[in-house]
Amino acid sequence: MQRDEHLQELAVLSGMPESEAFYKILECAMTGEEARFIAELPAPFADLAAKFDMTETEVGEKVLGLARRGLLSRNPDQLSPEKFQFATIPAILHDNILSSARQYIPGDMPELWRNLYDGEGWGRGIGEMYNLFEDPLLRVIPAEKSLAADTELLSCESVTAIIEANSDLISIRNCCCRTMGVEGCDHPREVCMQFKGRAEFDLYRGSGRQVSADEARSIALRSIDAGLVPTVTNISLTDNLEFICFCCGCACMVIDPGLKAGSLRKILSPSRFDAAISHDACDGCELCVPRCQFGAIDMKPLPGDDTPKAVLDLEKCMGCGVCELVCGPDAIEMMEVRPAHSIPKGVKDEEILHF
Repeated sequence: MQRDEHLQELAVLSGMPESEAFYKILECAMTGEEARFIAELPAPFADLAAKFDMTETEVGEKVLGLARRGLLSRNPDQLSPEKFQFATIPAILHDNILSSARQYIPGDMPELWRNLYDGEGWGRGIGEMYNLFEDPLLRVIPAEKSLAADTELLSCESVTAIIEANSDLISIRNCCCRTMGVEGCDHPREVCMQFKGRAEFDLYRGSGRQVSADEARSIALRSIDAGLVPTVTNISLTDNLEFICFCCGCACMVIDPGLKAGSLRKILSPSRFDAAISHDACDGCELCVPRCQFGAIDMKPLPGDDTPKAVLDLEKCMGCGVCELVCGPDAIEMMEVRPAHSIPKGVKDEEILHF
C-alpha cells in the first residue's frame, strides 16, 4: 500500500513506522494535508498562518477542530492552544481519540485500535513494558463503603476527599478503554473523572462535560457499585491528583495487559488494604468471584466442608474492596496491611515511560 508521506511522518514520530494497523488509524483519523499541518505543531499561530496561507483566527479554529478529534495533546504546564502538539505517544493518542465526543470518533476507529491492540500485539507489548518500571505510577484506592466505619484514610486515598479538593472544576468523559470495545464488557462508560488541567482540556475540546462535586460523588458511587476499581496517580499529594479512573479487568489498558504479562504490580500499586475472607462465614454464593477485576478469588472445596468456599489469592488482591460490597454473609473484611508512608510523595520523571 502506498503511504501518504505526511501520515508516514507521524507514524515515525510515534515510533510505529512499520505498523500497518497504526497507519490505518492515522489514515482514518486525518487527511494527509491535516497531517502536514499537525507535524508543524507546536508553533505560534502567526507562523502557521503565514506558512499555510491562513488567518490566525482560521489557525485557531483548525487547532480546535483537531483537538476535538483527539489528534492534539496538551503540555501539562501549557494549556494555550499554541502549545498543543500531536500526541506522539500511541497510548495518549488512543486516550485522546477514543475519549472524544462521540460525533468526532469515526465509526471504524474503535475497531482499528482493537486490531492494533490484539491483532498486532500492541497490548502485549504494553504489558511487557510495565516490567521496566521501578515504582508503580498508578494506585488503587479502596471503596470507602467496604471499610470499617472507624477506618482513617488519607485524603489521597479517599474518592470523597479527592473530589472535594477539586470541587471547583470537575469534568466527566467517556472511558477510552471501554470505547475501544470488548465483547462482554457492559460496565458504565461515562465515568472518567478529570480535574485541573485535564478538566480544562476536556472542556476546551468538548470531550467531557463539567459536573458538580455532588454529581461527581454520585457517579463515583455508581461506578464502584457496578464493580469498577478507582485508580489514581501513585502519590500522596492530594492537590496534585488530576484524575480518578474507574477500571475493569476486561477493558482497562492498565489492568488487562498487566494481568496478561504478569506485570500489573509494576505499574499499579495496591491500596493500603487487603481483603480477608472468613471461610466459616462464607456461604458459597460465588458473587465475589466475577466481581474481582484481578482474578484474585476462586471457589474451592475445603477440608471438612461440602460447599466450595471463596478463596483469596493475596498475591493478586489489589485492595479495592468491591468484592466486600456484594458479600451477603459479611464473610469479607478489608484489613489495613500497609502503612501510610508506603504511598510516595511524588512520581519520578524518569519513571514516566513512553509506550
